[in-house]
Amino acid sequence: MQPRMTQHTVVLVVDKRERAISMQTLLTKLGYKVVLAFSLYEAIKSVEQEMPHLVITESLLSDGTAGTLFDRLQRHETLHRTPIVVVVQRKTREELAPLTARPFAGLVLGPVDARSFLAKVEEVMATHSPQSPYFAKTEELGLKPAVKIWINAQVIGHKDGQLVVRSGSEMDPLAKVLCVPLSPDQSPAVLRMATNMREGEEVYNLFPLSRIVGAGCKWALSLPEIKGAGAQTGAAAALHRVVFCEPDAARFARFRAILKGYGMDLIHAASPAAVLDIVRQGGASIDAVYLAELPGAAAGGAWKAAYDKLPEDRCPPLIVGTTGNESVLNGVRFIKKPFGLGLFVELLQASFERGAELARVVGKGATTQLAGIPVRYEAAATLIGLDETGGILQVPFPLLTGSRLCIDHEFLTAAWDDDEPVKVTSVASNPDMPDTWLVRFESAKVATSKVKYWEKLTKMLRQMQGDKAVAPDGFKEASGDQ
Repeated sequence: MQPRMTQHTVVLVVDKRERAISMQTLLTKLGYKVVLAFSLYEAIKSVEQEMPHLVITESLLSDGTAGTLFDRLQRHETLHRTPIVVVVQRKTREELAPLTARPFAGLVLGPVDARSFLAKVEEVMATHSPQSPYFAKTEELGLKPAVKIWINAQVIGHKDGQLVVRSGSEMDPLAKVLCVPLSPDQSPAVLRMATNMREGEEVYNLFPLSRIVGAGCKWALSLPEIKGAGAQTGAAAALHRVVFCEPDAARFARFRAILKGYGMDLIHAASPAAVLDIVRQGGASIDAVYLAELPGAAAGGAWKAAYDKLPEDRCPPLIVGTTGNESVLNGVRFIKKPFGLGLFVELLQASFERGAELARVVGKGATTQLAGIPVRYEAAATLIGLDETGGILQVPFPLLTGSRLCIDHEFLTAAWDDDEPVKVTSVASNPDMPDTWLVRFESAKVATSKVKYWEKLTKMLRQMQGDKAVAPDGFKEASGDQ
């Protein structure tokens, strides 16, 4: 059973705007994207544009009925797959008539009750659209599942024991990254323990030089030192202030004594709540935050949300200890426990760097440009399936939401006409295979029209496999157990 990775789109069709407010609010709170329509005409137009995963409509509309909408969609080569739930305000003959002999996905009878309404929506989604009504597994499409993914990047140099790479994507700290130079004269290297920083559209990945393995170490270590970025070092440098969240005061005291020798001043926080108070008061003087672990379950999400709401100049890098494979969490640098002191010091030192300082010295707008080495972060992956906006990959390390990657797959490259990067929209650990992750991606090619994109893929599959292999609506029967 794969986790749900797709933000579902719902077209909500009502006769009067005031009746949409409560349903729209309930659906939005559950994470659905809601598109409103106030007539049969608007509903058909919205469905053709959005290819929604569910339509919720009142039985009677100003210019038609739910039955008319059902009949119109059933005649559409692609959109007949769209599940429809009908809201019947009153059990009158007039409102019940459009339901006759039509297999709607669900009914909501009487005034909308929040609990029963959402239960019905979730039930229909689980049955018809676990990922999307159009989602189909790779093997159902007759496509090869093996793909190669890569992220374009440029290794610029090193600074304070860190390899500095400019790329279009943040890399997960737990990932082992195969870095392949574009020049055949240079060997690959495996990079680990990424630290990420952003400045505008530019993303910098920092990797400890001491953790690089492979023949590529030779060119990595020969790169120039980046001067003029970051804080002072040496005797004149001020101590870096680190909020250290550790319930055990004696353990904190031991770390404080040791890390002072590395130029760090630890500030004790006995709880995550205390961290927020200290950071709010300390402002820009705080260089980093370390939590022994995130609060559990919902409390952890609430705490992280509160941390993310801090002003940018009062939201220092966050490092969190972990004993397992955490779900990917943007803005968090996980470190596996138990960890060695050297590893911890390297991660803290990397967190003291600031994107604005790096961009000033080595950014695309900098006066002096370092030549650098063009590279790719490469990995083998598995294509799980496709849908109306993109698809799902299985990858050997977690990517971060918002990352952009290229996919080398014969069918997709032909469909997209190039190897333009796709956008990662969600990431989850794979319950079926430990140490792998599921990544949902979306292609920029669907920006103009989902239906046109879908019809193009369908046509290509027909040409590739023949009409018998693919149903008339494109991707055959999408499984209900994604």
